[in-house]
Amino acid sequence: MKPLKSVGRIAAMLIPFILSASLPNVTQAAVPGMPDVGMPFGNHFAAMKAKLNLNATQDAQYSVASLATLKALEAARKARTASAATAKAELAKADPDFARLLNLRDETQAATATERTTAISEWVKFTQLLSTEQKALIKGQLLDRVSRADEMREKFRQRHGG
Repeated sequence: MKPLKSVGRIAAMLIPFILSASLPNVTQAAVPGMPDVGMPFGNHFAAMKAKLNLNATQDAQYSVASLATLKALEAARKARTASAATAKAELAKADPDFARLLNLRDETQAATATERTTAISEWVKFTQLLSTEQKALIKGQLLDRVSRADEMREKFRQRHGG
């Protein structure tokens, strides 16, 4: 794997972790045994941020990266909404342009690439400010998430074949 792709994948894994800790506490009723829903992974990551015990410089970069991520998520939401409207309009035609529909996903991703790239670069800057102990804490968290995801995939394969 190329180093830049590795950094991008790690940053992509960190974004939900870091972003959810920075958003206001918006809770909804959760399934019993699951954390309250604030961001996609509940408030679990807010507690993780507290464990990192960030210094002022790290916290400032965390805020910059969180804001960049919020902008990227908002841009992605707007692009998906526009893409869905475009697809519906195209499918409403008597003779839809299937090439246009097939290329719509790539066009949507390209429309938000700048915001995603900016967010990832801000998270990379954040991770470069972390101490060895803080990195070890995040590494453990990420390894746990990867392990749980592997277990879920294996359960899915057993239940549904494949």
